Parts: sequence; C-alpha cells; structure tokens
Amino acid sequence: MTTAASSAVPAVAMPRSRLIVYWVATVFVAGNAAWAGTADLLRMQPLFGILLHLGFPAYFAALLGVWKLLGAVALVAPRQPLLKEWAYAGMFFDFSAALVAHAALGDGPVAYVGPVVSLGALAASWYLRPPARRLAGTLAGPRHA
Repeated sequence: MTTAASSAVPAVAMPRSRLIVYWVATVFVAGNAAWAGTADLLRMQPLFGILLHLGFPAYFAALLGVWKLLGAVALVAPRQPLLKEWAYAGMFFDFSAALVAHAALGDGPVAYVGPVVSLGALAASWYLRPPARRLAGTLAGPRHA
C-alpha cells in the first residue's frame, strides 16, 4: 500500500509565470478561508449575519470555521497532496453551497460575487498546482515542458 507522500508526482520544472499565478490564486483562497474561518469561530460580522440570513443555525459557524482554517493550512503547507485534494473539495462544496443558498433566498447578484470569485480562484489554484502538489494519477493539467 502506498502512502500519500509516496504517491506524489515527481517535481517538474514549471514556467515561472504559471507558478506565480498558482501562488497568487492559492494565497487568495487560503487567506480568505483563514479570515472567514476566524470570523466564523468568533461570530464576527458580516459573515455571521450572512450565515444566519441563509438559514443556518448559529452553531454551524464553529463547524465551518474549524474546517475553513484547516483547509487554508492544508493548501499552503508543503507536501500532503491527498490532504490538499480534500481541502480543494471541501472549499468547492463551501463556495458552491453559498451560491445555492443565496439563490434559494433570492438574494441579488451582488451576493454571488464572493462565491463566484472564490470558485474561480480555487479552480485556478487546483488546475495550476505544481506536480509535487498533485496525487499521482490525477488530472495533470497543462504540460509543463
């Protein structure tokens, strides 16, 4: 049985511009997740008010906050490609659920901006991630050579 660390794709040289875009997108997503996770745990406005407006119970903020903080750490930490895949998936569920919740309540288009921008940055980070941050056998993305 192979471990996640041994199943990582070997390092391959990437164009510098691609690496810069990857890190900008990743730091944007991780930074927002860390801020939102902290805001959720501390029940800070405006996020806590939005959570209640969307119909979620107040205790849900603690659950979301912990997972957002852990996801932020997972995205920027070295190695652990399996953990990163879980973080990407969790953030995708979070951002897409926010879109659905706002749509279900008939919130205006402004409410969609945050989740849509976050989904775009998350997709860019996932797609552009360096080979060393991927699981072996997963989608390879654009060619590196």
